[in-house]
Amino acid sequence: MDIIVSRLRLAGTAPIYQYRARVPLYEVGPARRPRCVVLQATLGNGRVQSTRLADVIAPDSWFERHLAIPCGLAARLTFVARRIEALIIRTVYPEMTAELPPLMFALDHDPGDARFCVTTADLNGIFDRVSPDIETLMAADLGLHQGGDRRAA
Repeated sequence: MDIIVSRLRLAGTAPIYQYRARVPLYEVGPARRPRCVVLQATLGNGRVQSTRLADVIAPDSWFERHLAIPCGLAARLTFVARRIEALIIRTVYPEMTAELPPLMFALDHDPGDARFCVTTADLNGIFDRVSPDIETLMAADLGLHQGGDRRAA
């Protein structure tokens, strides 16, 4: 599964960055694709439709629910998705050391904007499998290796 990982500098004098990992919609399972939040991500010279990791990792039963979803389940899904996102981001950008991706991350140097496409194991519907052990989950469990298979996006 391809994941687009980006580091974008926010306007200002201090080197403050935003780190994100997005999944291109073509990587999302066909049954869950219509239920995903659609975002735009830059890939190569163009933009592709993408989505958040939470929509990808959510169990199939998540999409069968109606509008009333217990807050605890929603919070757990968000936490697990953000933890996985941080593992993916830190594999590509080791300077981002946070356990969960913050909205803004200050650096003491200015590495510049960057985008990469990395390959992971299939993340569709893995929530139930990884949620119990999320605190000990490692990048290698997702098929990632430090500085490994990344291509300029």
